[in-house]
Amino acid sequence: MVLADATTLPIIADSHQRLSARVWRITAANPSIMTGPGTNTYLLIGQSCVAMVDPGPADDAHLTAMLAAIAEANLPLTHILLTHTHRDHSPGTQALVAATGALVCGMPPLAEDPSQDRDTVIEEIWADGYRFQELGWPLEVIHTPGHVENHLCFHCPDEQWVITGDHIIQGSTVVIIPPHGRLGDYVRSLNKLLDRGIEYLLPGHGTVMANAEAVVAGTVAHRLQRENKVIAALAKHPPASLADWVPIVYDDVSPHLHPIARFSLWAHLLKLAEDGVVTEIDGIWQQVR
Repeated sequence: MVLADATTLPIIADSHQRLSARVWRITAANPSIMTGPGTNTYLLIGQSCVAMVDPGPADDAHLTAMLAAIAEANLPLTHILLTHTHRDHSPGTQALVAATGALVCGMPPLAEDPSQDRDTVIEEIWADGYRFQELGWPLEVIHTPGHVENHLCFHCPDEQWVITGDHIIQGSTVVIIPPHGRLGDYVRSLNKLLDRGIEYLLPGHGTVMANAEAVVAGTVAHRLQRENKVIAALAKHPPASLADWVPIVYDDVSPHLHPIARFSLWAHLLKLAEDGVVTEIDGIWQQVR
């Protein structure tokens, strides 16, 4: 299997799928409106050991699937790498550590963010630009704040792929939830994935995406298009609350998704406030004139 073929490989919950010689996918059975078909865990195959990326939720069936994949690889699991510590990505770490003794690597959860998994302990803290060499092939760490401050992506230049976690997901846009998710950071982090020769995106939710640079550029363009729609709405309508702005700015989105869209609109407004375009007084948002 090569990644060019893996783009058409469907998601099968709690079954390991070989995407290439170096990376296998194991998807947790936790589908939802926020997680799509489920959270993707990735097993990285090294020369003398393996590493697991994002063990997902605390789920017995998913743990069994991860251990089965490790057994088939017939190499010890030495490291667990976390893209971030949201509760659909990292709580499965604890049981996997208990079963294997692997070292947990990533960026620690934010103590003030209630959406974070604070029970998972990061033993080795990684930063932007760190190169993980234990697998016998290079894996580059890219710090990509935006969805959340402690978000990382993992780039394999040899096979031209990057594991994106929740930085880019397939089939949907990433939800930015302020104040710990920041849209300005998110757009800047998207641009960090350009000009690296990346061909394939391995998302935290969904299938492999080819033409990585086009996907990244399209994601940036979508965010800027929505931002322009926010600015146009503020210019056309009188000042209003966040709740009042949602159906105006997201009139192209089904109303049952408006509670989620509200987070994204909040992120847009905060970015525009930082840019000096809008202001908020007592919960009422308006354009700076």
